[in-house]
Amino acid sequence: MDSPWNDDHDYSAIKEAEWTKMSSEFTNAGFREGITEGKEAAVQEGFDDAFANVGAPLGRDLGLLRGHSAAILAFLTSQAPPQGVPTDGVELLTQEAREIAAQLGRVRYSDIEPRDLEAEEHAREHLEMEALETDNDEILEKRKMERIEDMMAKLAASTQTTERVRPTLEDVYKLKARLETLGKTLGFDMNWM
Repeated sequence: MDSPWNDDHDYSAIKEAEWTKMSSEFTNAGFREGITEGKEAAVQEGFDDAFANVGAPLGRDLGLLRGHSAAILAFLTSQAPPQGVPTDGVELLTQEAREIAAQLGRVRYSDIEPRDLEAEEHAREHLEMEALETDNDEILEKRKMERIEDMMAKLAASTQTTERVRPTLEDVYKLKARLETLGKTLGFDMNWM
């Protein structure tokens, strides 16, 4: 019987097998790391592009509209009626400002963001493959933001609403036009819009 401690034993076959195994493992690990790096780079690039060209501009514009509508409403509900506006007209203008502010408060970012069909298909594929429920971190964050937006809408609204249809980007454009008209009626410079 051969002893493994015998110096006459040929270890070249074992060395070659170990080398092949280690080489294969390092190649596979490098391949996995490369795929991960590539995915992370693509995700970051996609996020950066969507944030800069869609998310931030839409969020900023919606925030500006909400802020200006709140400012106009505060102006109209101040102690003294605005100069140059008949007292009976102040009530109608205040009602219009309240309605605009309330409707803008009901708008969620998810109502006006453009649909990302590629991302939706990708999510469906993952759900089918992994048979997971849709409550992942991204969706939970989105729901949290929508609850905050709902609370803001309740603060701005003067009456209860039973509206079931979600607003669209077209609705926001109409509200912007109404706000611009209201501001011009009060003599405000509405060039910021």
